[in-house]
Amino acid sequence: MDLGLEGKVAIVTGASLGIGKDTALVLAQEGADLAICARNVERLEETAQELRSTTGRKVLAVRADMTVPEDIKNLVASTIAEYGRVDILVNNAVNSRAALFEDLTDGDWMNHINTKVMGYIRCMREVIPHMQNRGYGRIINMAGGAAREVSEHANSNGVTNAGIASLTKNLANRFAKDGILINCIHPGALTPRGRQFMEARAISNNNTLEEEMEKSASASPIRRLVQPEEIGYFVAFLCSNQASAITGQTVSVNGGAGDGVHY
Repeated sequence: MDLGLEGKVAIVTGASLGIGKDTALVLAQEGADLAICARNVERLEETAQELRSTTGRKVLAVRADMTVPEDIKNLVASTIAEYGRVDILVNNAVNSRAALFEDLTDGDWMNHINTKVMGYIRCMREVIPHMQNRGYGRIINMAGGAAREVSEHANSNGVTNAGIASLTKNLANRFAKDGILINCIHPGALTPRGRQFMEARAISNNNTLEEEMEKSASASPIRRLVQPEEIGYFVAFLCSNQASAITGQTVSVNGGAGDGVHY
């Protein structure tokens, strides 16, 4: 199936590892050129070179901190200068602390909100006018499953991710008339950040990390942990021509974990 991504330009934030890196890889494999960002310059450059050598696509690496508005302005301006347009934005960057409610400081809360909620808002604020001018755009917002499933170590995650899901629907309704489709994914993949939360749970439950991972896998209907590239596959589909009627949706890609029924 041709997804129609050949020659498209995609910005992926938080792309130096985990879901961001694998999503960037899948998009490049489908023919998209990339602008990727992260805070760690060395790891970002390593990822960019790996993506170039693996896929043969152009990859622009721009250091950017989602809490710094000027960094985001520079990221988008650099992408426009390099490629002339932005077709796809994947909001993925996050920086949070896995901790009990009583251990989270105001600084922890504000850092998470500033990085994720405001970071996503800042990125969309910058790219949407460019997408409007061309009458086309795809925006994917990553928002962890803590928006739907409570966890004692993911208090700020629940608040921020529920907010992202709400924001996604609001903006999807607002900008669909401009050819911009905006969707949200609750990713359930095992990532470096996911390991941090499992490590915190393992300590609380007096388990090893391996035991906690096995417990999570056993609780999943598919009896395994979702891999980051599987999130990338779904992102590519949502950005494709075949998903032209899908917008304002929040979909869990987590192997069916959880018992809730969501509409």
